[in-house]
Amino acid sequence: MIHGIYVKSKPKNKWHLVSVAISAEAANHELDQVKRQALLDGNEEAKVGIQIFDSVFWIPEYVDEIKEEKPQFN
Repeated sequence: MIHGIYVKSKPKNKWHLVSVAISAEAANHELDQVKRQALLDGNEEAKVGIQIFDSVFWIPEYVDEIKEEKPQFN
């Protein structure tokens, strides 16, 4: 499973791919870093999320919405 880490800088914007991770643990760590960086940049409205994909070839750069999926730990 490939985890795409997305950020949404404004409520009406699309989700933008900022990073990918191959494990749920790395994805959660990346998610925290992206959120922290958005806050440091002065964007309190930023949202971050993870979308899980079966293959790296199917990860879109922009998505309209993120399905609520929890990273799967083995």
